[in-house]
Amino acid sequence: MKPTSPLKTFRVGALLVFAVGCTTVKTTQSGLPIGYFPLPSALSGDPKEIPIPALKFDVVKPQRVDLKNGIKVYYLVDHAAPLVTVRTLVAAGTVDEPADKLGVADLMFELMGSGGAGDSSADALDDFMEYHAADVQGDAAEEYGSIDLRFRSQDLDSMLPKWADIVRRPRFDKDRFEIAIDRELETVRRRTDHPDGLAARALRKAVYGPDSRLAREATAQSLRSVTLSDVKTFYRGSLYPKAISLLVTGDFDQEKVRPAIEKLFGDWTGPELAPRSYPSAPHRKRRVILVPKEVAQAKIRIGTLGFERLSPLEYPYRILNNALGSFGVGRFYKQIRDIEGLAYAAYSVVSPGPSGGLFYAGVDTDPKTVQKALTSALKILDGPAKTQPVTEQEISVATDMYLNSFAFRFDSADKVAHEKAVFDLFHYPEDYLDAF
Repeated sequence: MKPTSPLKTFRVGALLVFAVGCTTVKTTQSGLPIGYFPLPSALSGDPKEIPIPALKFDVVKPQRVDLKNGIKVYYLVDHAAPLVTVRTLVAAGTVDEPADKLGVADLMFELMGSGGAGDSSADALDDFMEYHAADVQGDAAEEYGSIDLRFRSQDLDSMLPKWADIVRRPRFDKDRFEIAIDRELETVRRRTDHPDGLAARALRKAVYGPDSRLAREATAQSLRSVTLSDVKTFYRGSLYPKAISLLVTGDFDQEKVRPAIEKLFGDWTGPELAPRSYPSAPHRKRRVILVPKEVAQAKIRIGTLGFERLSPLEYPYRILNNALGSFGVGRFYKQIRDIEGLAYAAYSVVSPGPSGGLFYAGVDTDPKTVQKALTSALKILDGPAKTQPVTEQEISVATDMYLNSFAFRFDSADKVAHEKAVFDLFHYPEDYLDAF
């Protein structure tokens, strides 16, 4: 037992420990406090001196087979686990909803997975999925939706026909429809509980316009106006061969699956895929929108348009955004979080879209420091074009960070197939990912 001063410092490997306010510290024969041990030699070196090999990454692509009726089928085999995922990607989403029936897309995709299919009632379909330890989910995004079915590879022969029933012959059970409506109404009711969601919704309406198809949202009134007949009508106008892509990934034999897919989906017919048109975003001027909410943390969001898909400005936008808003090294993080201590979260995000995409910076701060944090954020945003151009070092770090994270978009067969199918849906060139 050795006496200590009120502040005792000792080093264990690369760890520096302060023992504050202790009167005594028990030590071992080596002089280290009991319970502390030296780090292994492999962890005691300087991480900056570890040689890092250059990133070598080849983009994996699924095999695409187009059926005669226009259905695009993507296959990617992965025997790492005895599981299969089949996904139906549909070129229909919330932007395609009638203005007076907002919410119908979410309801349709949910009911396709829960409302029965083919000869199976809703309860029978649930029992079938439970017996086979399978999971089926439907979801609607802005410009597309999907029905995903995951199951054991040993059940492939029985699950493929059920998949075809879910996609081509959904029953849209009335009782399940009522349950889905109630669930969506509860979601809308609780929407104001989440400050992040409030800020995000207000920002989209400010950038795109409150009535834009990219910013509007379901309300209790619009949901109550949706009938089961409306769901069926939306289904008939959304699901047909040239509007869907089928993705098959995981542990399967492609030579056996291909003829089964063609048999189950090849006789389906339908119209041509109708192109969408988006009006230009409204003229924007700088303004402040206050969304009142009694919370301990203020959410600051500063937004404008990002970049359109296939724009040559995509890469400068992505690198600039990384230099400004990436975790740990971006200007927002370093200035607002580390130097000024005004926020735990300070970042920026940029994304593409059909009519300009979205860029926004986010800062979460104490309500008392909103003005100071906002002033600092605006100064950072003005910097690259005025007093603080982006440096070569910032560009280098931002580029490395983006490229190193790029590989993780392809760490599973399901991700790879989905990524490629979405890019095809939006008419990206075949070599887009290879040239990224």
